[in-house]
Amino acid sequence: MASGARWHHWPMQKGTPERTGYSPHVMPNISKSEAWTWQAEILDIHRATPLIDDQLNVYVTSIAGRSVKFSPDGKKLWSHYTGVERGGVPGVPVIEGDRLLMLSTFGFLISIDLETGAEVWSRKVTQMSDSTTDCLLATQGVVVLSAMDPVVSTLAAGRTQRWNHENNRVLGLSVSDGSVVFKFAPYTTVYNFQASTQHDGSFVFQDVTGAVYRVTLEGKLVWYGGAIDPKSASTAAAVISEGKVYAVCNVGGGMKEGMSEGKGHLHAYDYVTGRKLWWQELPYEGNQAVAVGQLPGAKGLSLVMGMGKNPGIPWFMLVAKILPSWMVPWTYPIYALTLRYPHWFAWPQNRAILAFDAETGDLQWWHELPAYQKLASEGDNDAFQSDVKRED
Repeated sequence: MASGARWHHWPMQKGTPERTGYSPHVMPNISKSEAWTWQAEILDIHRATPLIDDQLNVYVTSIAGRSVKFSPDGKKLWSHYTGVERGGVPGVPVIEGDRLLMLSTFGFLISIDLETGAEVWSRKVTQMSDSTTDCLLATQGVVVLSAMDPVVSTLAAGRTQRWNHENNRVLGLSVSDGSVVFKFAPYTTVYNFQASTQHDGSFVFQDVTGAVYRVTLEGKLVWYGGAIDPKSASTAAAVISEGKVYAVCNVGGGMKEGMSEGKGHLHAYDYVTGRKLWWQELPYEGNQAVAVGQLPGAKGLSLVMGMGKNPGIPWFMLVAKILPSWMVPWTYPIYALTLRYPHWFAWPQNRAILAFDAETGDLQWWHELPAYQKLASEGDNDAFQSDVKRED
C-alpha cells in the first residue's frame, strides 16, 4: 500500500480536496528537482499528460499501453504493459487513492498499484474505446470515461474505405472493481473526452460538437447547453470556475449567429442552471481549453487561451498510409526535403494567445505569435527519420 494521500491534478481534473486535504490552489514546487530526461527503450508515441502524485513521482503512459513510474529525480521505478490482447492506451489514465487506472482500446479497465506497479485487477467494461486522447476522471469512488457501447460502425469515405468507430456513451464505473455505476447516452458522439467536476456528485463535459452537458453520478442529465452549430467540433474541455462553465468549440458549417466559418467560439454557462451567459467569437480555431486565473492589473478573474489551427499529420506517416509498403522507402528524398524546406510544403498558420474577462467575455488583450509553417507539430516529422533510414 502506498504511503500518504494521493491526488491527480491537471487543469480540467483537480484532486479530491475532501479526501486528500489537497487544495487546488496550492501546488508543490517541482522545480527544485534536478532536470532529467528519459529515452524509451522501444520506439513509441507518448501523447498522454504525465501524472504526478503527492510524492512528486511521475507516471507516463504511451499509446501502445506501456506505463512507467519515475522518482522525482528521474529514476525508473517500475513499468507496466497492457499487452496486445487488451489493446493500447491512447488516452490519459487517472490516479485515485493508491491506484493508477487506465482504459485500453479493447475495453479493459486496468487498476495498477502505484507503489509496486503490480496489476491489481483488469475488467472488460465495454467492447471497444476510440483511439482519441480521452481522459479518465475519478470522483467520489467513481471513474468516469467514454466508450463505444454499443459499437456502431459507419463507412467512412476516402481513398481507402474503412469502418469508423466513435465513442457514443459516457460510463461511470466503480474505482474498486470496475463494476458499472451508470451509463449515459449523449445526443451525439464525444471526442477527446475530458470531463471536469467539483466533486459534488456531478460532472460536466463536451460532445464532439462542443455542446456542454452536466450529468450526475447516477447518470441523470442536469442540463444540456445545446450545440452552437450541429457541424461544429471540439477538441477542448469544459472548465468549471466560480459558478460558471467555460467551453470552446469550432464552428464548421456556414454562418450562424454572426460567426464566420472556421473560427473558434468561447462560450460560458451558469453551472447550476445551464443558462448560456455569453459567447465570444475567436480570431482563430480554438483547440485548447481556457486557463482561469487572476492577471496583474485586471479586475476579477480572466480566461487565457492559446489558439490556432492544429498542424497536420507528419508527411511520412501520411505517405505510409496510402502507398504500398515496398514503395515507402523510395519516398525518402521528398521526405528529407519536407524537413529541410518545410515552408515549401505547408501554408502559414496564424496563432495567438488571448485573454478575456471571465465575467463578461470581453477581450482584455491579444498577443499575436509568429505564424507556424510546418507540416506537423515540432519534432513529429523528424521522429520518423530513423525509421525511414532503417528501411532503406
